[in-house]
Amino acid sequence: MYIKRDNNLIFDIGMHKALDTEFYLKKGFNVVAVEANPQLVEDAKCRLYDYIKEGRLTILNLGISPTEGKLTFYINLENDEWSSFNKNLGTRDNTRYETIEVDCVTPMYLFTKFGIPYYVKVDIEGYDVYVINTIKELKIKPKYASIEDSGIDSLISFYNSGCRKFKLLNQIDKWKIQLPNPALEGNYISDYSFGACTSGPFGDEVPGRWLSIDEVMYEYLNKVRKPGEQHIIQHGWWDIHGCYE
Repeated sequence: MYIKRDNNLIFDIGMHKALDTEFYLKKGFNVVAVEANPQLVEDAKCRLYDYIKEGRLTILNLGISPTEGKLTFYINLENDEWSSFNKNLGTRDNTRYETIEVDCVTPMYLFTKFGIPYYVKVDIEGYDVYVINTIKELKIKPKYASIEDSGIDSLISFYNSGCRKFKLLNQIDKWKIQLPNPALEGNYISDYSFGACTSGPFGDEVPGRWLSIDEVMYEYLNKVRKPGEQHIIQHGWWDIHGCYE
């Protein structure tokens, strides 16, 4: 495994339509993007071909799981953001779906092959925790990581991985965010707005100050999911951002 962290590298795990990937590329970072849906992979390879040709972008048509091998992937035909290796998530609300078999690798495979990135974005519908649990095993960690909230256990797993600074980002409000100029992460992008199928900014450009575990737990239980009502999200849907330094 690489000894040093590559501060010019980002992992986009759960690439989807590659809008986050493109954002990171425009900010000047190199990207390794992972996506289980082969159609989305082909679309992104065509649209972002120039970045691939330049050697700045690698797109992997793979799934992430605790073990290597093929798994059944549930492609939601009504909302492809819901697609998942978890049947209950991929087929929620009695929506239409189809299944395919997808080759899967462990998160450690990515860190071993490509090195330790500056930032890891994870949005893989129920499997985010496997990446965070792997970061716990790394001697050299990314500076930043983010996951989609799936309950208070996701925040606890983040803490247990060695993270001590946190921010909560409500995805329903991300379109209001204006990127700071001068930039706090990578290059400044003028007139950029975060729309559908994007995750928003990362690192120090996520609005608000970094919170301790006690502070973020208080915020989480008041804004995201109340005690005793962990199955109910209060408003919008949330990402949890962490800083390992």
